[in-house]
Amino acid sequence: MSISKWLGVGAGWFLAGPLGAIIGYYIGKNFFDGKNDQAKAYELSLLILSSLVIRSDGRVQKVELDYVKKFFVSTFGIQKANKYFAIFNKLNKQKLIDQLRPVCQQLNSHINHSARLQIIHFLFGVSASDNEIHSSEIAMIHKISSYLNINSYDFESIKSMFVNQGRSQNNLDKWYAILEVEKSASMEEIKKAHRKMVRKYHPDRLQGVSEDIVKLAEEKFLLVQKAYENIIKSKS
Repeated sequence: MSISKWLGVGAGWFLAGPLGAIIGYYIGKNFFDGKNDQAKAYELSLLILSSLVIRSDGRVQKVELDYVKKFFVSTFGIQKANKYFAIFNKLNKQKLIDQLRPVCQQLNSHINHSARLQIIHFLFGVSASDNEIHSSEIAMIHKISSYLNINSYDFESIKSMFVNQGRSQNNLDKWYAILEVEKSASMEEIKKAHRKMVRKYHPDRLQGVSEDIVKLAEEKFLLVQKAYENIIKSKS
């Protein structure tokens, strides 16, 4: 199964709207050759959003650029990744912030909720790659999340997987945030929340996609399990 099938997008959706404008102005329409064009548009959107997150703190860190390149190399191979990274370098020199909301709205109309969650997880991975998540990067990812119609519970859950909240009691706060449940929740509510998160993040929901995308889901799934176990342990 290709990424385009996983996303469930319609043919040609990327040629209209802001993505089509960015492709035409900065890259050139010959970027598309009729082969897996929908997947290419999704991959290009990852580059656009990554560029905005990386530059949001006023610095362009090599380790963050390397994280993006490593992901594309691992997912698509060195030859294709080099082609995308040349585009990425070009995008990093452009002012794309005015296109953020329109690009997200276009994506939101053509990709499913699971794919949008993967985008936010990926962007937090980019931000955390230098071992420091700046507040401006969190603010940018939050803005992207809101434009992609991802609710605050999902955003805070994913953020909690990356943002260090300290030890002991603060760690317990982290586990509750990951499980998307209040600390005052009953045992039944906690179990219900756990079942819901398992359904949402189970890797089997992403069968047929690239290995790295499955790994992102596996990371989240394991953290959901760990969160549940630690919450149950704290109540025993």
